[in-house]
Amino acid sequence: MARRSIAYGWSDRILVIGGGPAGMAATEELRRQGFAGDITLLCDEPDAPYDRPACSKSLLTGHARPQDVRMPIDGSLEVNWMHGRRAVEIDMRRRSVLTQTDEEYPFDGLVLATGSYASLPKGWPAGPGMHVLHSVDEAWQLRRDLRNAERIAIVGGGITGCETACAVRELAREAVMIDPKPYVMGRAVGEPVGYLIAEEHARFGVEMRLGRRVKEVERRRGRWRLLLDDGSSVHADIVVATLGEKPDTDFLEGAGIDISRGILCDESLRVVGTEGETVEGVVAAGAAVRWPNLLYSNEPMMVGQWIAAVEMGHAAARTLLAGDREMPPVGIVPRYWTLQNGLRVMVAGDFKPTDHIVMTEMRPGRKDTARAGVMASYYRDDELVGLIAVNAARAFTEVTRAMLIDTPVRVAPKPKSQPESTRTASRRRLAAVS
Repeated sequence: MARRSIAYGWSDRILVIGGGPAGMAATEELRRQGFAGDITLLCDEPDAPYDRPACSKSLLTGHARPQDVRMPIDGSLEVNWMHGRRAVEIDMRRRSVLTQTDEEYPFDGLVLATGSYASLPKGWPAGPGMHVLHSVDEAWQLRRDLRNAERIAIVGGGITGCETACAVRELAREAVMIDPKPYVMGRAVGEPVGYLIAEEHARFGVEMRLGRRVKEVERRRGRWRLLLDDGSSVHADIVVATLGEKPDTDFLEGAGIDISRGILCDESLRVVGTEGETVEGVVAAGAAVRWPNLLYSNEPMMVGQWIAAVEMGHAAARTLLAGDREMPPVGIVPRYWTLQNGLRVMVAGDFKPTDHIVMTEMRPGRKDTARAGVMASYYRDDELVGLIAVNAARAFTEVTRAMLIDTPVRVAPKPKSQPESTRTASRRRLAAVS
């Protein structure tokens, strides 16, 4: 289907939905590329955008307050910031969006940068001491509740869950982590490194209930009781559910856009409709987007990290301004980092359990492998596609430079005799510590 080129003038209107890093990056790039028309940005937050990674770090420990993590808005961009507006309905025929304030915002071009949201699992009761952790307000409320709590259960061993557990331990509270996998951060760092990080968190005093699922949650006499699938129970003053996030796409129901498992886009971030054709004048960026990242696969994938959101926001803006002109595919190398309990974990690229893994210890022979420094390199078809480093920043930086300029890195030959694998050794040590 042919796409209409946008004629640029002061009467043209571009609407950006979402005030996170993707939405902000898109507005900046629109102006940088010379768009002189009207830009309106809908943001459901009541205040300025914020640094979301701080929600499970400095806000919880008290090293930062809500105002400290707010990001400045560049007034020179001449963007109409509409705070406290959440899109609830979109009319693609009339080209307009309705918000919960019953206001209507028309558009010629549209950038969907809605991001994701966290929620409690279905059937879990709400109440005092039950938390999810996504926004500044949620983080600050958890910080308040931590003052009078002694024992905190964190359900979910991903990045947010691990950061939360470390913050709880820094505050001299008891932390219990529950996750179905026998290791932590599996989606973020894979199994071998996940075991090593779990081992260090156990040494730090986090009680690990790994390989266990929560079957039932109830509140008794002012405390929470979590029944696990092995029949054991965890009692806690506070429960923090960090079980992943969902794409914020509810308002797009019935709009003719493919929102199965996220907003589907083509290689250039043009939004794809339910009939398989791209939607005129609509692009998307950020954590809610699923697109073919051709650096790794033809199959649509999602990348939810901060750096990727910024890069996608820039690319989506350029694609929108291009109208019906052909645009290059948007290739993103996922990369992010987290600091937990003295472990600086750095990740770049994409990896799968079926990839060939090469583990490199920075100081071989040390039992605290992660703290001493370790890298896991993931190879697919003899090419480096993913890299995870713990306390090995210099080595990580050197290798990722090659990844970012698309220099292939070949698999090193395996040694003839393999010592006990790092993964197996860390499993044994984790069992001993737990």
